[in-house]
Amino acid sequence: MQVLVGIIVTLFILVIAGTWLSNRFGKKNVESAEEEGPNIALDCCGAHEICEFEEMLSNPEEIVYFEDEELDRFQGVSSDDYQDDQIEEFRDVLYTLDSEEIRKWLLSIERRKIQLPSVLKQEAIQLLAEAR
Repeated sequence: MQVLVGIIVTLFILVIAGTWLSNRFGKKNVESAEEEGPNIALDCCGAHEICEFEEMLSNPEEIVYFEDEELDRFQGVSSDDYQDDQIEEFRDVLYTLDSEEIRKWLLSIERRKIQLPSVLKQEAIQLLAEAR
């Protein structure tokens, strides 16, 4: 009987140790797979998004549209003066963007002299943080 209890305790300890090791080392493998990102051409510098964004920054006259030309009518409107339906127009664009496009879109509307509605600023910051 004692031998049977010893075997059960040993198996229990091995299962717990195996689970702990799997969780500890398995997470590192998942994280490293996520960090690899998409396949990039060999001639790329490896910072494609950064290069595109820096290129946009280097040309202050360039305005990139994100199928949001209708927002141009809000030029000169204060960030606190939007109506609910107008805020929803901005929100619709913001939430249809890929996570990599959000910074570029924010720069685009700034260059177009359009202020982001106040209530969306925190949402945009949160989406940017989640994208990293």
